[in-house]
Amino acid sequence: MKIIIHRGTHQIGGCVTEISSGNAKVFIDFGADLPSATPSEPTKLISGLTVSDDSVSALFFTHYHGDHVGRLNEVCEGIPIYMGKTAKALYQNYARRTQSEIIGKIDSIFTFSPLDKIRVGDITVTPLMVDHSAFDAYMFIIEADGKRVLHTGDFRLHGFRGAMTIPMLRKYATDIDCIICESTNLSREDTPIISERELQKQIYEIMLENQYVFALCSSTNIDRIGSFYHANPHGRLFICDEYQKSQLEIVREHHKQYSKFYDFSHVYSYAPNLDDLMEKQGFCMMIRQGEQFAKLLERYKGRSKIIYSMWSGYLKGETRNEQLAEFLSGYELIFKHTSGHASTRDLVKLYQAVNPKISFIPIHGEIPEKFSKLLPQEKLVLLNDGEKFSI
Repeated sequence: MKIIIHRGTHQIGGCVTEISSGNAKVFIDFGADLPSATPSEPTKLISGLTVSDDSVSALFFTHYHGDHVGRLNEVCEGIPIYMGKTAKALYQNYARRTQSEIIGKIDSIFTFSPLDKIRVGDITVTPLMVDHSAFDAYMFIIEADGKRVLHTGDFRLHGFRGAMTIPMLRKYATDIDCIICESTNLSREDTPIISERELQKQIYEIMLENQYVFALCSSTNIDRIGSFYHANPHGRLFICDEYQKSQLEIVREHHKQYSKFYDFSHVYSYAPNLDDLMEKQGFCMMIRQGEQFAKLLERYKGRSKIIYSMWSGYLKGETRNEQLAEFLSGYELIFKHTSGHASTRDLVKLYQAVNPKISFIPIHGEIPEKFSKLLPQEKLVLLNDGEKFSI
């Protein structure tokens, strides 16, 4: 079995991994650079992914964030592409709103459920659902040549469903030879990481003291939106726009039978006929930059609170998003956020739970060499983009 990290050995996002055996190739993720990233070297043509060859190949997406799916349009026609069922539905809905030129390609994506066995030539791929700031995210176990590789994708243990991860790995990720693991937070160790449950409690306290609350977070960060939804005091309206409501309806349809947390039954889509009720009962409103929300912020200026629940880098420094910063200028923000990625401590927990026999390969991080202080030296393998590693 051969492993090539075509991109992602020393950067966050923009990753693409190839695992091959004989005439079969499995690719995991094919993402664009993060908007805040220093432009990396262009990815060279990848045989079996961006140019056809005589191999049996397939592409698997861990989740729908742009730094993992953003180069979908470069994939050769005819190569099977796989994604989780709910993840695909959310991605389709997002694409119809923002990037219609690739909707046909998204529609053609095959879907899987947790623990499905998907054959690609002599390779078997098994998805394991994990907690991340993208809903319906996955790790993959890849088996061939008597070897087993665990590709973690992006994950965390401090989310609502994070507690299931280590027991799941102990049950299914046995006899693993190699871990290919995200390392995002090794370069963000100064970023406070609290649990989603603790974050929800803090949001609830703010809502108890304030009748009118606006909130900003990613439209596809379903668990974070769930935190706002369930923290909203009884009798208050929970409001968003039609697009955001449609995203919540997708999750409700697929998952309410498994958890009441995802039964978003009482969500209002904003229209002017709600104005009197909003004034009387109070509300939590999910907002994003745009004229409609700008007018509402102005109407409630001085008597509402705005909770900002995204990365603070979008508002300052080299990574500043000018449109977002302008939208929020003149308003006092309450910052309430936690990472979608595993803490350094939890990366070590994953390693200890799986205990790979041969190697541990960091990806999706800027400083992978920091693992040298955390893990056994004999198992840590630091690759460069395009370098081949065999197990």
